[in-house]
Amino acid sequence: MNISSMQSIQDDKDYLRMNIAYWAAPTIAQRKPSNLLSFSHNHRDLYNLWEAYKEETVAKLQLEYFEIRKCATRVLVIFFDRVALLKTLLNTNNRNFLTTMGYLGKLELEEYLVLLKRRFERGCPHEVGIFLGIPLKDVVGFIENRGKGCLLNSYWKVYHNPKKAKAIFASYDRARAEVISSIVNSEESSYHDAYL
Repeated sequence: MNISSMQSIQDDKDYLRMNIAYWAAPTIAQRKPSNLLSFSHNHRDLYNLWEAYKEETVAKLQLEYFEIRKCATRVLVIFFDRVALLKTLLNTNNRNFLTTMGYLGKLELEEYLVLLKRRFERGCPHEVGIFLGIPLKDVVGFIENRGKGCLLNSYWKVYHNPKKAKAIFASYDRARAEVISSIVNSEESSYHDAYL
């Protein structure tokens, strides 16, 4: 299933769930600590669908979420796997980097997220890459090169070890196919069982 075929989903709740599942699949499949998604009034008004069905949707997808930024036209949400995100944030090198960005002391996950939210008030902060599981060397490479001259550009701009990054990107692509297939197969099975 791709984005264009998702447009044909009639039920609003299913449409929202499939959208989140598609974009957050690497997190759902436990290959990435988090994903950042933006919902606006465009494209079937995902903003209002999010407002109406968010709790039910994230429960079905077994994700946690935190609203990073919200205004009248758009809401930016980080979807995460708590264990994976904590492990990423507490990695020694990542933690040292985050300390230089103002994330001081031994913070709880919610405190990290609140600080990230505050940093988003002034624009998109570079350290969001750490939260998203981007390797530190690539986050630093992006900062040092001002986003220019990367070796590879897919889920993020790669400045170091493109071979490893390609393998990770392929893993994320597989996760997307697996998660969507699992949801579709589960729904078909439920439908079939209901009518036997």
